[in-house]
Amino acid sequence: MPSNCCSCLRHPFARFFFIVSCLVPLGIESGHAQTSFELKNGDRVAFLGDTFVERAIRFGHIETALAARWPDRNIVFRNIGWSGDSVGGRARAFFDPIDAGFENLKSHVQLADPSVVFVCYGAMASFEGEAGLDAFIRNYNTLLDTVATGDRRLVMLSPTPREALGHPMPDPTIQNQNLKVYTEALRLLASKRGIPFVDLFSTLVTSSAARQTKAITDNGIHLNNYGYTLAAERIVQALAEYSSVKRLSLDKDGAVKEAMGISASVSIDSDGGLGLELQDERLSLSPLGGDHSQNLEIAVTNLPRGNYRLEYDGKAIVTGSAQKWKRGIQLAWEPSNEQAEELRAAVNRKNEHFFHQWRPQNETYIRGFRKHEQGQNAADLPKFDPFIEAEEMKISTLKKPQAYRLTLKRVKGGEG
Repeated sequence: MPSNCCSCLRHPFARFFFIVSCLVPLGIESGHAQTSFELKNGDRVAFLGDTFVERAIRFGHIETALAARWPDRNIVFRNIGWSGDSVGGRARAFFDPIDAGFENLKSHVQLADPSVVFVCYGAMASFEGEAGLDAFIRNYNTLLDTVATGDRRLVMLSPTPREALGHPMPDPTIQNQNLKVYTEALRLLASKRGIPFVDLFSTLVTSSAARQTKAITDNGIHLNNYGYTLAAERIVQALAEYSSVKRLSLDKDGAVKEAMGISASVSIDSDGGLGLELQDERLSLSPLGGDHSQNLEIAVTNLPRGNYRLEYDGKAIVTGSAQKWKRGIQLAWEPSNEQAEELRAAVNRKNEHFFHQWRPQNETYIRGFRKHEQGQNAADLPKFDPFIEAEEMKISTLKKPQAYRLTLKRVKGGEG
């Protein structure tokens, strides 16, 4: 090995990246090895982590995407994230010594009673840089040993990248370098333990004027609504790969040539239009910012020259020429988008009820060192259960795609 290479490998971070570069080509990466992960009927899923996990409650995209992925399975989700938390449960200590935080973390996992735990830590620890890496991985191992009891399955998520939003926001370059190192350390840890790993740091694309991409954070650190939409997509695709493409191809007489991600029955209406009775395999999550990648694409061949309008419940969805329909038109909106939004709203309501149950605002008085004053109010916390259960019932129904009918009719003008 050349002397200059030996010299650069004396730096701990350089040695770390050298090891990673040697291992990854051999396929030693949990994200590639674990291709059959899925949520099973009857699973209880807990999201455990720091600010990224707790803030997910505001948006609901991650849980909605996972629920929609397996619409016929009974799966319960509980978010026990805590902003500012560490693998040692530091933020959960309340007014007790810091060591008590880890005991509280264990009790929070016990409260969720999960069969699957999504774990996401490292964003705060990465501020320690090289000096804190070994301790972080050691403590992360301790956390995983504690959580992985019985036949409980785990999934590890990396931290998300920092975003450069320009002045007066700080330059995130150095912190992203730290996050990259911590992400690779987590990847190796997951591989060693045989745990599925989702790399959000490398797969989430931050805003760029050159690439004309949108901001994914509110402040360079915390994901916004769009950022959580992308994170949900990355998580589902990484753990349970499936084609997000929905395509229907038919001819003017209603014969179905191709149906991908959807079942279709086509009839000829009395006025010569096509009636499409459709049933999605899974919901198309509502498009955001012009991204229709999960919406249905319809192609109709051999239509006579002219313009044709696709309608739902008497309202126009899209109009195009015979040539455009031959090439295929992807819908900017479809009925399952609204159902997906109703599902996400139910998820958000359920999570809000659960949050107020396990994280009451007056925790100090209810279960803390001043419980001698108002501790009797702890008896009211179980009263959230009926509200949580009511939303769970709605979620169970809403995550199952409902059949709907579209019609394609010829319209006057604009021969195409």
